Amino acid sequence: MKSYFIEMLTDQPRRTAVLRNTVKNKRTVATLFWAREYGVLKWLGANPRLTVNEFEQWLVQMRQAGLIKVNDQTAWLTPSGIAEKEKFLKTHYQPRFGNWAWLARPDQLAPRVLLATQAVSQYAHGQRHYVPLNLAPAELYFVRQWFYGNRNRIVDDWASELQQAAAALAKLDERLAKLLVFSLPGYQTTGWTIDQAAQALKISVDEVMIMERDVCLGIGYLAASQPAGLLRSLLYDHLHDTPLNHSTTITLRMFEQGLSLEQISQKRHLKLGTIREHILEAAIFMPGALPLDRLLTPAKIDQLAAQYHGKPATWEFLPPIIEPQSPAEKLQNEQSFFEYRLFQIIKGGERNG
Repeated sequence: MKSYFIEMLTDQPRRTAVLRNTVKNKRTVATLFWAREYGVLKWLGANPRLTVNEFEQWLVQMRQAGLIKVNDQTAWLTPSGIAEKEKFLKTHYQPRFGNWAWLARPDQLAPRVLLATQAVSQYAHGQRHYVPLNLAPAELYFVRQWFYGNRNRIVDDWASELQQAAAALAKLDERLAKLLVFSLPGYQTTGWTIDQAAQALKISVDEVMIMERDVCLGIGYLAASQPAGLLRSLLYDHLHDTPLNHSTTITLRMFEQGLSLEQISQKRHLKLGTIREHILEAAIFMPGALPLDRLLTPAKIDQLAAQYHGKPATWEFLPPIIEPQSPAEKLQNEQSFFEYRLFQIIKGGERNG
């Protein structure tokens, strides 16, 4: 799917590490902040297996083709690159479920759906002896338990839910529905390979990969919205209620209960810096869930507003102590940086709507 990376670039310099880490789902606060500023959060986790070398090779190829400039770990589009991006946007499938990238990891959902479909199809045709898809033993066991727990109604209900999923996807793009239906294994069929899908749909392999991601996220969304469905019971442990990771969610709940960041750090046996990172992540994804008045007093907001002006993305942190010597001075700088970053995230969110 590397051909799609051009969509993350503009004519303004962007940090290449941020783009790479976004695609790989490396969720540091710095990555999430800059990904939001760049408007590329929809690509979060699009290719978790991407290597640094693969990304660097893509940059080299783009630079040699005259499409980008690279300097000081940033990259931006040349006039030729801008034209190429505009052409690409018009001629290639565009993701439909990018805003739901946090809901689940497609590479965790797809194997279960495929194995479940294979099992139900074989069962419907009276076949008890077949070679299941090659999954981890824990996944095989999970699907087996799911199958036997729902066996009485599974054939008709599973077919019905897959039909609902296909119908919902078809409303967005008929090719998504076709990709879902023809990729499913079953009785005397193995489903499309990625190359077969590309040939049948008359698109590139990269487009198939993006469509597969959309299909999985679409199924995840459908599963999350139907608490009593078979999809939900099959996938529930891989679905997320919020964009926050599990540890951040725990920190946020404790903070909402009235505990200070220091108290949360002590109770969870985590460094204060880690707890601050959790709060900053929550501020990026769910600013409305944070009682900000407990983090930044009106006086502190006025002070920060007097120090930092213009676009938040252009700000540079001004430490209160230039060369901290004592542990107390270092702690003061750390607290000041946390307040600065929180204020920057809030103001950046206001500008981004």
